[in-house]
Amino acid sequence: MVRGTLTRLWRGPGVPGRGRRRRRLAVLGLLLGVAGWTLGSGPAVYAAERAVKVALIVGPVGEQLTPVYIGFAEEAAKVARAEGATVARAYSPAATPDKVLAAVRDADIVVYLGHGVGFPNPYSAVPLPDRTNGWGLQGPHARGTNADSWVDGTLAYFGEDWIVAHARPAPGFVMIYSNACYAPGAGEGQYPRASADEAAQRVANYARPAFALGASAYFATDFSAGAAQLVGSMLRDPARSFGQIFASDPHFLPTALDRHPLAGSAGREVWLHRSSYLNGVTDYWYAFAGNPAVAPGAAARPGPAASQLSARAGPAPDEVVGIASHYAFTPGFEGKPTVGLPDALGGRASLSINGWVVVCGDRCARIPVVDSCPCYWGTPEQRVVNLSEAAWSLVSTAPLEKGLIKVTLYLNGSYPAEASLQPAPGD
Repeated sequence: MVRGTLTRLWRGPGVPGRGRRRRRLAVLGLLLGVAGWTLGSGPAVYAAERAVKVALIVGPVGEQLTPVYIGFAEEAAKVARAEGATVARAYSPAATPDKVLAAVRDADIVVYLGHGVGFPNPYSAVPLPDRTNGWGLQGPHARGTNADSWVDGTLAYFGEDWIVAHARPAPGFVMIYSNACYAPGAGEGQYPRASADEAAQRVANYARPAFALGASAYFATDFSAGAAQLVGSMLRDPARSFGQIFASDPHFLPTALDRHPLAGSAGREVWLHRSSYLNGVTDYWYAFAGNPAVAPGAAARPGPAASQLSARAGPAPDEVVGIASHYAFTPGFEGKPTVGLPDALGGRASLSINGWVVVCGDRCARIPVVDSCPCYWGTPEQRVVNLSEAAWSLVSTAPLEKGLIKVTLYLNGSYPAEASLQPAPGD
């Protein structure tokens, strides 16, 4: 058993105009011994014809804390290797976007440790999918160190749009976030503790890109050995359900668990675990999203992910077919791909709940909802979505002068099977 006092740096998303936010929280990190775990007879979690692949990502979190996070990742790697799984690593200062994507390709379990920012957060009133619900990796001005400043570009946030557009894990993969702010529901210590509704939204939002890529489950843990515990529990007994795997953590308390339905996903739930952990602080340190009755072996599908987009399609989306119009811009989002959603389709509610939709014309793109509109609803001129000019170019090859195009709108933000994925705005 290893004991140590850790200093964890918490930082906001670096939203332009809001400045840089940080805090230091001294925590007691109890690194559970995992070397003595008795693992199962073989990597039977996913495809029998190939070994399970575990991808481990450690983003830059400063010179002091990054080695600690790498230590957490290596505990998970040790468990995975003992089970017979292969391990792919992308650790800071080499956690560049291209190396991370190479590690994640065809991975059955993806573990991310590093900075994170979710939604809702104190920095933005609307979702910013280009930087939230994703990974903090080496930025454009990385210096070959573990420096982690969004302001000077040594760190960059690669949000859910980028992950869905570029990451290609194996069908049925499991996503694990470890020690990433907002991912399990807890926010940052200098701000008020999250309510149950806020925590559930954060977990659902973080899980969204994973499910859009066909994940079978999402886990988030702030426990120091939480990732190793989850990987070991999953690999040594693939017949255990995700709910049983979640409850296997030594810190799990049945009385600390709240269960919420995951909106738009039949059978899936959000599990929030609110307990005392870091320095005795009670917060949402542990979470799950998915169908708790499903086992990893039952949820998995064999074969490489790169050629199986249909297997990554996720649950059946709420589909609306109709006419789209376009508009010049919404204040604050000039030149960016955005949409306004009719109030009749939940436009106002989407600003705080769903956050984004998938629009398919000649091709498909995931686009944030930043406005609502009457959109002539209930008349012969009815529109199902209002596209910014930048959004129009993402989904249609028609010139703007055409004015109106036929589209299919997926309200829960899931790409349909065989969709043509578009790059994230700004890529």
